[in-house]
Amino acid sequence: MNRLPHGIYAMLVTPMDEEGRIDYGALRAEIDWCATHGADGIVVTPSIGEFACLDDIERWACFGVCANHVAKYHPRLRLIATTADTCLWKIRTHTKRARDLGYMAAQVVPPYYWVPDKDEVFQHFSEVAALGLPVVVYHNPKLSKVSISPEFAGRLVRIPGVVGMKEVKTDRQSHLEPLFIEVGGVVPIFTTFRAFSTGLVLGSGGGFVNIFALEAVVAMWRIFDKTGRSVVHRKIEDIQNQTNITFPRGGEDNQRHVGSTKLAASIVTGIDMGKPRAPYMLPKNDFEPQLRKNLAILRETIAA
Repeated sequence: MNRLPHGIYAMLVTPMDEEGRIDYGALRAEIDWCATHGADGIVVTPSIGEFACLDDIERWACFGVCANHVAKYHPRLRLIATTADTCLWKIRTHTKRARDLGYMAAQVVPPYYWVPDKDEVFQHFSEVAALGLPVVVYHNPKLSKVSISPEFAGRLVRIPGVVGMKEVKTDRQSHLEPLFIEVGGVVPIFTTFRAFSTGLVLGSGGGFVNIFALEAVVAMWRIFDKTGRSVVHRKIEDIQNQTNITFPRGGEDNQRHVGSTKLAASIVTGIDMGKPRAPYMLPKNDFEPQLRKNLAILRETIAA
């Protein structure tokens, strides 16, 4: 596979029970919900899935539970595993586990904690891509502390085995336009939900999106695909604007990112995702009523 198939990939949160243990029943229900609501694939243990708070055994168990559930009930869903970690030694193990379970690709951020230079980042992705599982470069500079310029992205996507890029930055003029130019269609670029309509106009491959935004993003994707750009631009922008009003920003700007993501996912899906692992906390009390109010408006906008 040279290019990750276009589509909408839902990033799963990792549900926890009251004791802070992974709730695998809720994880399976989350996959069912994604399949029912139009996801083309799922991303297991992403950033919002608290991979940095899971031990290896838990992480591999999530890989296995999701792979088995998809194979049995939702074989059309494409499986992506986030195998990111602090060094190649650990990433090799995670990536080989995902590869052996039949995952389509690994989503990987640059090495984090100690800030690497470009040579180290290039070597990092080159060695992960050589493991036999296609790689999606995940650019999340506020969390990884590595900023991938459009020019450097153009080099990374030409590494053999790199099949896509997930981009979280949202500024069109300063970043997204030059990024699409430098990548040049070598691999598809997948945007976050906040810049989804912009990505459509620029020629994205779809989105890697938080599960709570799946309904809205799938609606925009289907409208764009079926009707054509000029006719549906206003409708897509209406959905995009209300989506951005409704849901919390990502970890780059939201100090209770994991907690607000899990609560939002619980409200949207109706599945209790539990609390994040300590020391991270749920958002303050005014978050839920405001989200529910805005979610109702969003769903009305989608249905209109």
